[in-house]
Amino acid sequence: MSTIKDFRRDTPPMTAQAESAARNRLLAAAREPGPHRHPRLGPRLGPRLGPRRGPRLGRRLVLAGALAVAVGVAVVVPKDHPRAVPMASVRDLGERAAQAAYDHRGQVPGPGQWLYIKELQAPRSADGGYGVDLSRREVREQWNSVDGLQSAALFPNGKLLVQGNHPGLGADELARRPVTPEAVLAKIRQKLTDLHMVWGGTDAPPSMDEQLFQAVYQIMATQALPPEVRAALFRGLATIPGVTVNQNAVDADGRQGVAFSYTGGWTRYDLILDPVDFHFLGTYGVTVRDRMTDYTDDPNHLVKAGTPLTLTALLEAKVVDGPGQR
Repeated sequence: MSTIKDFRRDTPPMTAQAESAARNRLLAAAREPGPHRHPRLGPRLGPRLGPRRGPRLGRRLVLAGALAVAVGVAVVVPKDHPRAVPMASVRDLGERAAQAAYDHRGQVPGPGQWLYIKELQAPRSADGGYGVDLSRREVREQWNSVDGLQSAALFPNGKLLVQGNHPGLGADELARRPVTPEAVLAKIRQKLTDLHMVWGGTDAPPSMDEQLFQAVYQIMATQALPPEVRAALFRGLATIPGVTVNQNAVDADGRQGVAFSYTGGWTRYDLILDPVDFHFLGTYGVTVRDRMTDYTDDPNHLVKAGTPLTLTALLEAKVVDGPGQR
């Protein structure tokens, strides 16, 4: 389970029942001699969830390292430290990032292709706890289908796991006219409503604004998006109530950036961009208050405020013909 928890560490945590069911399926898959593909879930179920189960919100925002944001594909991110220009407001960030999106066109993926993503990340805490170890780094690879429906990663034994991707929207659907901030956010809201997610735990369910930010975060983190869609999403992020700008964000590779930031019920996540050309750099997530969770085998595990949940840095992203290809 350590491998799959690393693969899912940035995704919204599952309920205890869904976690147990997933554990049993994955252990069975690991014993099989050939590659195992987890069947894509039905249209009314959230990705990586059991029937009528939903994420408790938090770990991924979805992250996984969140890596395709403003990447035009086939890009290797340089380590040069650019001179930052302060943002006047989150709307200023949204507008400047949107304008820069048209300068990063990259390769246009075709039907059936996948986006290969290579990132540097802080690995899961050695004690198996809820957070990540900021003192260490490791390289992680993942693949995401261009239709937005599937995400894949390799087990250490070389077996490929393919499973659903949240929220299940691809570039083609988002690129249908009109491509405006209001229109793309409306499509995502409708998709979230159609998922009929059920939230576990004793806390109040996350607001639609929080769900929307996480979904945008996830789409930009896992999809090769055309410039007009990226621009609309950047502008749209700036209109979501509660989204702010963090002028002093730092990714897992030590690169200084500027970030869209959202603080929810108990977590804060930063979507970090280069402060000059607004390429995606990485992500950071941290808890902002204490919370009891059943993420681990302990159903009453205390996660303290200030626990780092994710820290990533994009190294490479390019379009390939299938999962497992580089």
